[in-house]
Amino acid sequence: MELSKKRRKKLQSVVDQDYGYRRYEDRDVYVYDHGGKLGCGVFAARQFLPGELVIEIKGQLIPAAEYDGSTYAMHLEDDWYLEPVIPGAFINHSCSPNCDLVQVTATTNGLIARCNIEAGTELCFDYQWDAQWWIPRCRCGARDCRGWVVGEDQVKKMKKIAARNKKAK
Repeated sequence: MELSKKRRKKLQSVVDQDYGYRRYEDRDVYVYDHGGKLGCGVFAARQFLPGELVIEIKGQLIPAAEYDGSTYAMHLEDDWYLEPVIPGAFINHSCSPNCDLVQVTATTNGLIARCNIEAGTELCFDYQWDAQWWIPRCRCGARDCRGWVVGEDQVKKMKKIAARNKKAK
C-alpha cells in the first residue's frame, strides 16, 4: 500500500525525532533544519580557511547507465555518480558559494573552502546543473542569484525551458 504524502510526512517526523537519521554533528560540521521549504543545511562547527578541506563526501556509487536523476547525486569521473550520505546529502546550492566541490579520490568528493568560513556559517557550493525541465527555482538569496539551480552558461536555455513549461500549463 502506497503512503500518502501527508502520512509519509507524519511518519518521517517520527523517524527523525526517534532515530535521528537526518541529524549529524562532529567537530567540523553539523546538520541543521532551517524548517519550512528550505529544509536541512550543513553548517560549519569551526572556522575554515581558504583552500581547506571541509569534509570528504562519501556515499553509494551508481553507474551512469543506471542513474535515474536523484537531486542529491554528484557526478564523478569515469561515468559514475555518487549518492552522498549525511552530511553530504544536505549541502545546499548557492549561486555565490563559499565552497567548491572537487573529486578527491576515485569514489569520493571533497568540499573545499573558497574563503574564510566562520563557525555557524552555512556551507554551500554551486551545483551548476544543466538546464532541464525539472530544475527548481533557486532560493539561495545571493545578490547575483541566477534564478535557477543551473550553471551560468545554462541560464538562457533554462529561461526558454521555463517559458515553454509555463505555456504548456
